[in-house]
Amino acid sequence: MEKTPQLFEVLRSMGKEEFREFGKFVHSPYFNSRSEAIRLYEAVRKLHPKMSSKELSPEKLFRKVYPGKKYNDATMRKLFSLMLNLAVNFFAVSGSRSGEIDYNLKMLDKLREKNLGGLFEKYSKVIEGQFSNLPQTFSLYEAKFHFTTLKNGYYLHTNEGEMVKGFQNEIDSFMQYFLSVMLLLYIRLSEWSRARNVKFDLKFYNEVLSHIENSDYSADPLISLYHSMLMLLNTGEEKYFFELQERRKRYEKSISAMDDYNIAVTMMQYCYKKVQQGNQAFRRQQFDVVNVILEKDLLPPGNIEPYFFINSIRNASILGEFAWCENFIDNYSSRLNKDKQKETLSFSLALTELYRGNYSKALGHIATINIERSTLKAEFKNIQLMIYYELGYSDELFSLIDTYKHFLSRDKDAAEVTKAASNDLIRLVSKTLKFKSENDGESAEILKAEIQSGHYFYFKEWIIAKLDEIINKKSRH
Repeated sequence: MEKTPQLFEVLRSMGKEEFREFGKFVHSPYFNSRSEAIRLYEAVRKLHPKMSSKELSPEKLFRKVYPGKKYNDATMRKLFSLMLNLAVNFFAVSGSRSGEIDYNLKMLDKLREKNLGGLFEKYSKVIEGQFSNLPQTFSLYEAKFHFTTLKNGYYLHTNEGEMVKGFQNEIDSFMQYFLSVMLLLYIRLSEWSRARNVKFDLKFYNEVLSHIENSDYSADPLISLYHSMLMLLNTGEEKYFFELQERRKRYEKSISAMDDYNIAVTMMQYCYKKVQQGNQAFRRQQFDVVNVILEKDLLPPGNIEPYFFINSIRNASILGEFAWCENFIDNYSSRLNKDKQKETLSFSLALTELYRGNYSKALGHIATINIERSTLKAEFKNIQLMIYYELGYSDELFSLIDTYKHFLSRDKDAAEVTKAASNDLIRLVSKTLKFKSENDGESAEILKAEIQSGHYFYFKEWIIAKLDEIINKKSRH
């Protein structure tokens, strides 16, 4: 039979305790009535979590599940499919049980349907108590709205007076959920619009901001925090940075780790932009924000975003924190998305070696990637320019400059600001190479003055350092 990695990939993803719970699920006649599924679970139980391909050969498993029978490929296909469906259903059931509020709301709705008024009112009070003890999250806001809707539906048939009183709570809870989620979506779409040169329809944007600014949401953690985050990202004004810092301290104990992480990422992005504007002091602030994320274990479960990984390495490398980079790569590279892990890791290692001055090692890391198929084409080509220059590979550098120009002219997905920055780097490297070959210190001084008086860009310090080398060499003759 064909390989069936999907089932075993799912089983490997389960932790020790989770896999044990899955066993209880498989053994439960309520969820599974097929004895062969139980036998398959027992067959793989001792192999978990490594579960090598050799141990999981269909023929070996068939002998354990169907002892004494002749191997049948179709039977194993059906059994693997059955087991995969059980695993997926287990995730759904365990997920609903782990979300206690959602689980209780489903239970409350059933009590309403069955007209069990005494129990409905009893558990309504229990759920209200739960709301006051949980961190403020988007899902909690959604649950509050669902809860008020359920109560109003119940009172429709039992107490119209209570229902009318509940209408204001219903719209208030909806607005709390609606506004907080809209702010989150505006942040997401605005950032990706800038990164990928894509236009999104930000529905109700002006209306939502006008409503928030003309209303008092100072007691609402998520609306206050995400409004500050959105305004900081979209305006770049420092007052929103300090406002966000102050509100984060105020609400730190009432927000979730995920929202704390989102705030930290927003602060990182602000620091990144300040560095791009030439304020190098924000490099250290960005480094400190990353360390807070790691120390508080705020990284969300699952894969680490490649941009977070790369920007953390880039910033630390520029600061000369090479031991930190090595430790970060060792501890977190395994959490990169498998499809992007190789290129992200290679680029990060190349950055570290580049700023260490180990140019041949940096080039070796780049050589492991097919750049034309990479999602980091421009990033790789930028540091290739620098490495070829440092190693004195003039012919290779000229060839790269030519192909890079053609690539930028053909790339329709990259944002115009990204293209402009890359073309600017190409222009400056070309001029610097020319001045070096001609030992033209005077022109190097003019270009240096132009760069120093102009806008900031990544590698600005490197270009100036290369121009200084030309100027100093000329002055010694």
